[in-house]
Amino acid sequence: MDLSWWKWDARFDDEHFLYLALHLERESIPKKDVETIKKLFSQTEEGYIPHNVIGIQYIKSAERVDYLNELILRKNKIQKSNVLMVYRYHDDEFDLQRVRAYSITPEGLNEERNAIFKYDQSGYCYMCFGDDFAPLQNNK
Repeated sequence: MDLSWWKWDARFDDEHFLYLALHLERESIPKKDVETIKKLFSQTEEGYIPHNVIGIQYIKSAERVDYLNELILRKNKIQKSNVLMVYRYHDDEFDLQRVRAYSITPEGLNEERNAIFKYDQSGYCYMCFGDDFAPLQNNK
């Protein structure tokens, strides 16, 4: 796990954690996208099933998102976590990074948000929602 957050409360049990509240994995190598999802949704004992899962990963292209989300939906039917998946990939047409985030509940896909990440002429990076990025609004 890249990050875990365990719920502990001495009022209930001063020796053991109550549950795994959050499991986060991040991956910057696109070819490890499925491996990252397997880490987030691995079979484990009941006390180690995370209530919330966050995955942040680079992927090769937008075409990979549907496949990965289907894999997550299948695995989450069993695990029943609240999931936030964040994918980042390069858009050659506009020479910028695309960021796509998905909120997934045990019932299925809940919400999708899209953003862009780009360096300006001064070398500063900025990020905004895709709807707010003027070149995309005008289909340029």
